[in-house]
Parts: sequence; structure tokens; C-alpha cells
Amino acid sequence: MSVFWNTWVIIFILIFLTFMALVVFKYWRSEDTADKDKTIATFDGIDENDAPPPRLFYLSYLSAFILAIGFLVLYPGLGNWSGMLGWQQNEDALSSPITDLDSQMSSLTDQSLHQLATNIDVTESGGVLFKTHCAACHSSNAQGQTHFPNLIDNDWLYGGTDEDILNSIKHGRNGAMPGWKEVLSDDQVAKTSYYIASLQRKNLNAPQIKIDLGKEIFIQYCASCHIDGTVANTEIGVPNLADDIWLHGGSIEEIQHTINNGINNLMPAFSEQLSENQILAIGAYLTKQRQAYDAKLAALDPESVSRGEYLAYAGDCVACHSAESGELFGGGLPFKTPFGTAYSTNITPHLSEGIGSYNYAEFKAALFKGKGKHGYLYPAMPYTSYQHLTEQDTQDIWNYLQSITAVARQNDKNSMMFPTNIRLGLLGWNIVFMDTNPLSYDAPEHASLNEHELAQWQEGKYWVMGLGHCAECHSPRNIAQAMIPEKIFQGNIIDGWNAPNITAKELYEARWDMQSLTDFLHTGHSSKGSAFAGMADVVKNSTSLMTRADIETISRYLLVGDVNNTIPDGQQQLTPTGFVPASYTEEQQNSYDLYTNTCGACHGEDGKGRDPIAPTLLNNGIIMHSDPYNTIAVTIRGLSPTYVDQERNFMPMTSFQNVLSDSELAKLISFVRLYLGGRQEPVTTEQVKTVRQQLEKAGFAGNLHTTPDMYDNKDKAINID
Repeated sequence: MSVFWNTWVIIFILIFLTFMALVVFKYWRSEDTADKDKTIATFDGIDENDAPPPRLFYLSYLSAFILAIGFLVLYPGLGNWSGMLGWQQNEDALSSPITDLDSQMSSLTDQSLHQLATNIDVTESGGVLFKTHCAACHSSNAQGQTHFPNLIDNDWLYGGTDEDILNSIKHGRNGAMPGWKEVLSDDQVAKTSYYIASLQRKNLNAPQIKIDLGKEIFIQYCASCHIDGTVANTEIGVPNLADDIWLHGGSIEEIQHTINNGINNLMPAFSEQLSENQILAIGAYLTKQRQAYDAKLAALDPESVSRGEYLAYAGDCVACHSAESGELFGGGLPFKTPFGTAYSTNITPHLSEGIGSYNYAEFKAALFKGKGKHGYLYPAMPYTSYQHLTEQDTQDIWNYLQSITAVARQNDKNSMMFPTNIRLGLLGWNIVFMDTNPLSYDAPEHASLNEHELAQWQEGKYWVMGLGHCAECHSPRNIAQAMIPEKIFQGNIIDGWNAPNITAKELYEARWDMQSLTDFLHTGHSSKGSAFAGMADVVKNSTSLMTRADIETISRYLLVGDVNNTIPDGQQQLTPTGFVPASYTEEQQNSYDLYTNTCGACHGEDGKGRDPIAPTLLNNGIIMHSDPYNTIAVTIRGLSPTYVDQERNFMPMTSFQNVLSDSELAKLISFVRLYLGGRQEPVTTEQVKTVRQQLEKAGFAGNLHTTPDMYDNKDKAINID
């Protein structure tokens, strides 16, 4: 500071302190003349009296003057005076790096970003500048957020060379895409979104014909910029739509929103606000972050990552941690409970939105104990099963999750009722209900297994009770939503469907065997019928991606059984006869006519199915099941295609909600279960009425001939008892 300004700063500070001292002195001198009973003025009926200032007023000012004088003596404040303590401003993170930046850069001959990234002083300055000018959009960790790109990966819309990066900072970018809602119909937009999503995603919930039609629409309206969607154009900032990086959100709904409304992203130019050296420093900081991220990925063992991917899909992580038609592992899937709705979380390596800030110990604590960094987890996260994973498998899953693309999707807020919304209470749930005893791999006493079968059974138990966690869905739960161990695999109602009883007794009675059960779990199709609803999602997102050998071990374990899951001595097997002469008698004719008029056109007059129209009902596992719930629910709800295998998709099944009465449905289902399922006990009108009322209450009843679109557009906030 010059002598002139140094002098004036000191003079102004002294004048101000003197003025304030005189004001206080004036009030102190006039205190004895003050009269608290004297009214000076009245405002809105309130008198202002001439009372003396309180003693606390003088004491406070005295303290303030003493502190002010002490500060000016000890610290900088009087112009160039540095204070008796000699305090320097180099501890101020906002000033020192930037102030020194020009001197730091002046001695550097190689000013490439990769070389500058090795200079700690320059990158620290760049970090400060980034947080000041860029973090509001790109997040303080530079991993971006929805609509604002990740700057520490290697996917750059306008190119990632030094020249490209500096050009973006200096001159800004304007990414524009027109909206098409005035040009394309809703159906055309939907089909286009299916095609775009299919470029990156497997097992999309859409028929191939819609994807093919969407491609035709895409080529007609979008190819001038996007070609076929698999090519990026850094000249104009056109993204590659075939990777898993979605700047504006990658769910079907978000893709459709982008198509309808277009985008107009503007990054401001900083050439007028920042100097050349400051822009270089920001570029160096980003380059250092990219190098650190690349080094982190390079340090991961490829074999461990590959194995972790297999385990993550085997454990169905993607199905639970992805919203319906949403970005993989980005979270947002709702779990309806009697206590409210909990949402799965983002488990991608995004530092602020995902688990990027976790270390391995914290990840393991969440996986094994349900203890997250920010509180205990709801047991909708099956940590009660994952606790049985081996250390190596846990490490492999961790490595895989570190390697996937960071998704900037924010977690949804849970809506749990009091007191279940208090996370600490979940520690009590763990203490009371979580069985932390290790799994026993001793063969059950009732089983007679050779060495190979025992090895299969043991491995199958690991898949089922650990990663497969079949018990989590197929077991009844108590009032606190904890599994009832002695009723393991005995079935549970989820989203208006019965996750059916899959005990060894039930499977044996319905004549499931290694071939049929392995086919079912591996492909979604078997001689016993096809997977649908939630089980179709499990096959599509999990078991179909496992090896058949591993699926066989799961089948072995389920068919053999275990403790609390045995086949009683003398257990009989069902033997469906199919439609025999007795089914056409005068006594049964009305029931058979009801079948041919409602079911026969698709499932065949003999009930053996019509490929690829509808699956067999003869020997069908659901028709043969002891609980007729799902058979009743199917007739009331209808079914949409599963899209597990595009080559083997069946037609949608219509709802008979307003077609057949309760008594007619009871008669039809009893007839089908008798001849095609071998079940002697009839289904009652009261059973049908109970299921119908439950489904209607939850909003699941079809009411009309149901189409797949009705399921796409259903109210996702609906719950069922």
C-alpha cells in the first residue's frame, strides 16, 4: 500500500474511533439529566421516555474499544502496520495462491496442462479458482450433476485435449438441441426413447418391434446430428448415445423429456473474467483430478472387477439400485412398507451423490451390518443376507462398483412414518432381529447326497442365502418386517403378487426338477411355465447373467431343502391329467366352455400353450401351486410381456376384471387347477372376492383389457397390504 493510502487509512480509522468515543461520552455526560418520567414523543400510543442508557450499554462499548485497540496493536489493520504478532495473509486460501500465481507461472517453461498438473502450487491455485467460478455447476468435486458434465472422466463433449479444455473455459460452450414435441407424437417419442436406451442397455422393457420402429424415427429426425446414435461429434458437442454417460438423465422418462423439450445448455466464457494464467491453473487442476481418477481405475485388478460385476448382477444389485427404466445403479426404486416408502440409493462412485466418498471398511459395514456413513440402513437393503459373503467376494464387488460410471442422480428422500424415520432405531432392529451366526454348510439330515451333489448343495446355499437372497422375497415377515426363520421360503405378498412358496416340499409336490428349475431360473422359460412380474425382473437382471452351472447349484439347494425346509416322508406328487374325457362330461361342460371362451384361444383348447402366444397351463408351476393367489391375480390383473427373451416373448394377457364374476372365476380356476394342475381342492368364490378386493384397493385390478402401456403408466405410489 502506498504512503498516501497508508496515511489516509490510519486517519480514517482513528477519526471513526474518536467519533464513536465522543458519542458514548456525550450520552454518559447527559445521563444525570435524564428523566425516565419525561415523555419525548408518542408513536401509535406508545410513549418514548427519556430514560438513561442501561449500564450494560457502557460496559459493552468499553469492552469493544479495548478489543479493537488490542486487535489494531497485535494484527494488521492500521494501513501497512503488520501488527506486533507479525501475522501474514498467506494462510488465507482465497488470496495467497491467486496472488502468487503469476510469479509461480513465470518460472515455468512447459505450460502444458499435464506438466502444470504436477506443480502443487499451480493446482492449488486452480482448485481455489475452480471452486469460485465452476463448482456451482460442476460440483466442488468436479464430477458434475444433472445437466452439467463430469470433468474428471475422459468423456468430453467438445474434446479433452489441452486446446479443447482451455478453449471451453475461455470462450464457453452453447449446447443446443431443438425440442420435438410439436413434430413427433407421444408414441413416436416413446419409440425413439426405446431405441436410444437400447443402444446401451440390455433387457429393455420394450418389445423389439418398438425399438426397430424407434430406430426408423431416429434416423429420419435425428441422424443429421447423431448419425445412428453411436458416434460422438466433438466439433459441435454431439454425445455418444451408446455409452452409459447421460448428461441430462438416462431414464426413459428423462430421455423422452429431452426429446420433447430439447436442450439449451450454456457455459459462460471466462476470458474476460480470468487471466490466461488463471485459466491455465483451472485446466491444470482438472487434469490433475483426471489423472488421479485414471490412476484409481488403473490400480483396480481387472480380474477382481470382472468377478465383482458377475457377483453384483448375481446379487441383483442393479435391479434394486436402479429406478424403473432408470440409469443403472443410480438408485430411486421405491420399496413400499407398512411404515412408509424407502428408496434405493445411488451406489455409483459419485463423490457427493453416490458412494464415491466411502472407503472399503465403510462399504463393508453397509453391506454386512446395514451401517451407512450417514445412518443405519433400512432392512429393505438385504444386509441380513449379504453378511454371509466371503471377504474376497466383498472386495470384488467393491472394486467393480469403483469402476462403473459415476451417475449424478440425487437420492430420493424416504417417507417413513415416526418413529421408523429415526435411523438410530434401526440399530435396535438389528440387535433384536438380525441373526449374525455364520451359515452352516453341513448337509441336512434328511438328504442323501453324493460328493458332487453335496458340493453343488453347499455352493447353491451360498448363492441363495447370500447373494441370491431368495429368502428375502419368498419368506413371510413379522410385524417389524423381519424374516421369520422357521417359515423360510414359505411365500410372501409383494406388490400384489405372491412371491410363492418355494420350499422343497412345494417344489417336489409340483414336480419341479433340476432341468425345469434350472431352465426357469436361467432363461425365464421352462416346461413348468414362464417367469412374470417381479420374478421376470430377477431373471432378466440377475440369474440369466449367471452361468448355467451356478444356476444348477441354486436348483440343487432349493430342491433338496435345508433346516426348516424338508420334504416330509411319504410326500405325494401331483399328476395333472390334462383334459380327459371326464372334463367334457355334461357335469363339466359349462366349466370347459368357460375355459375355451376365455383361455383356449391363447393357451390352446388342450391347455398346452401356443408358442409364441401363451405358455402352457398343463403342469404349470403356478397352476399346480398350493396357493391359488397368483392364478386368481393373473386373471384380474392381466399380464404384460416380460421381455426376458425377445425371441420368446408371449402376448399380453388381458384382464378379466369386468368380464367374469367372482363365482365364474372361482369355477374356471378350479376347473383349470383340477385337470391342468392336479389340484383337487376347489377355489372358492370367497377366495376370489378377497383377492379382487385387495387388488382393487391397491389399484392393481385391470378393469379393462390391460395393455403393457397401462403398466408403464401405473401409479408407482400405490401400496398393497
